[in-house]
Amino acid sequence: MNRSTWHAIAALLLTWPVLSCAADPAETRITVREPLPYGHQIGDLLVREITVVPAAGTRVAIKALPKPGRAGTWLELRRIDHEATRDGTRLRVEYQVTNVPDAVRTVSLPGFEVPLDNGDKVVRLPVNPSFVTIAPMTPGTVLGRDRLVDVQEDVQAPLLDTLAAEMRIRNTALACLLPLLALLYCWTPWERLLRPQRPFARALREASRLRGAGDEAFWPAALKAMHRALDATAGRTVFPGETARLVARHSGYARLEAEIAFWLDASRGVFFGGRGYPEQAQRVRLLRLLAEARAVERGIQ
Repeated sequence: MNRSTWHAIAALLLTWPVLSCAADPAETRITVREPLPYGHQIGDLLVREITVVPAAGTRVAIKALPKPGRAGTWLELRRIDHEATRDGTRLRVEYQVTNVPDAVRTVSLPGFEVPLDNGDKVVRLPVNPSFVTIAPMTPGTVLGRDRLVDVQEDVQAPLLDTLAAEMRIRNTALACLLPLLALLYCWTPWERLLRPQRPFARALREASRLRGAGDEAFWPAALKAMHRALDATAGRTVFPGETARLVARHSGYARLEAEIAFWLDASRGVFFGGRGYPEQAQRVRLLRLLAEARAVERGIQ
């Protein structure tokens, strides 16, 4: 073969991936612009631009185009855009590399068929395949030079100033706690918790606790508790015959004056007169006096 023949064969081979043979090449023309065939890695986008000039009475069936999705081991069909041109339709077919080979690998773009609708049926014209190379993320070996070593020491993470964040957290917690403290303060029955204990209420409790004890345990303790309540209420020591001073200061005890005088005299006889302890039934009488005096100091007449 002479040189002109080889040039003709080379020209035919160069146009072969670009011009696809349709059912009638004289009527329908398909031109393909392929992506760069080398230098691709995972995540890269590969775009094929397919220009279709259909024969008279036919058109590209847009609804019959392939749907996005996985397109083999290495690629994924992301989208197909289309736009009308002066003579036909331009398709922009976008693929993305979704896998990583161990070494440089040559792969073919998935086969593609252009659907043409002539009004009676849809005819699919195939587009010739195209090949590209996909490279791994990093080379198999790295020269141990400068910082290009297999393992590097961890970089110390910089310390952050957390004072401002701590202050915000503390202030937020305090802002949330203050309403709870306010509610607790408002709902707590302080008048019950902090109320001073009344003298006759204390005396009645002490005497009632010893109600079942013997005379040697009950009467000295009960009578002393009564004296402490009288002295605390009057603001001074109340001796026998001085109940009028207590009544003058606290008129509410007027109805109990005779009973108080009786027990003051009984107490003096027990502690200083050499008398014996009152009878067992008298315990109820003393406890009744203390209970009525407690009602008076509570304001219950």
